[in-house]
Amino acid sequence: MKRITLALLTSLAAPLCAQDTKEKAPAATAATTAAVSEDAPSPEIAGLQQAAADFVIAFNKKDAAAIAALFTEAGEMSDLRAEEVLSGRAEIQAHYEEILKAPDAPSVAVEVDSVRLVAPDLAIEDGTIHYTPPGNDEPARSIAYTAVIRKNAAGAWQIASTRTLEETTEAAGRLADLADDIKGDWTSQKGDVRVDLAVGWDESGKFLAGKMLITKPDVEPETTTIRVGWDAARQTITAWMFDDAGGFAKADWTPTENGWQIRTEGTTADGESMSGNQRMVFKGKDTFTWSAKDRLVDGESLPDTELNVVRQAPEPAAK
Repeated sequence: MKRITLALLTSLAAPLCAQDTKEKAPAATAATTAAVSEDAPSPEIAGLQQAAADFVIAFNKKDAAAIAALFTEAGEMSDLRAEEVLSGRAEIQAHYEEILKAPDAPSVAVEVDSVRLVAPDLAIEDGTIHYTPPGNDEPARSIAYTAVIRKNAAGAWQIASTRTLEETTEAAGRLADLADDIKGDWTSQKGDVRVDLAVGWDESGKFLAGKMLITKPDVEPETTTIRVGWDAARQTITAWMFDDAGGFAKADWTPTENGWQIRTEGTTADGESMSGNQRMVFKGKDTFTWSAKDRLVDGESLPDTELNVVRQAPEPAAK
């Protein structure tokens, strides 16, 4: 499943020196404020601001060629470890085309911490770029960056080099990819067992909250409440699950190429330890396979199982 993820965005951070730009891009503020050295000549500040405005407008218009033109001929983009380095306008344009052609391509906004003129034609900029996915309730992803900006012979400022430093996304933003996958109402039927799952943002907007209902003939329905958050200490997505019998479990979620790997450990209402590995594999936006292996309850193995899960159509609007 093709998704715009942080792995793609981490090499995108480009300098966006600005205070306020007059033109606002759809679904994003063009820029916020920049701390610029007080002794920097005002024409240079204006030139840096224009470069910033041009980048934001080009990005939010999905114009990869215009973005690439803002770099020097030998401009570079890389992350802190230099695991991926893009060199030259052609590579940079191709990279942005890959990002911007996706239906869930983000829009950008920025905060600039400082801009320092180290020579009449050379500036160094530090800040944070925010990527907001389409939609009204999706949190932004944030990445700190540093950049070198050079003034060319015509007097225009161009990006010579930009490097991402670290992700600074707030807790909710860390859940953006997972929310994009599982938010909504889902159902699965296997034999005479039906599973219904509903997931959405909680009132705080920092956690995903869900409820799972399992129904079987001649048995009381089983309900499990779910809460998913970002464990900042362990740097992982973690879910907590509580069933109405009194059992509970904790699960770590790890993204895979086409879904999620989930490692679960917990305790049943009777005090038995339980553990297992689950995997969600998506087949488009509306279908995924959920499989469970290596399941143990009080040291005894349970058989592997697999379910096909589909998204429920929304209820028709009342007339």
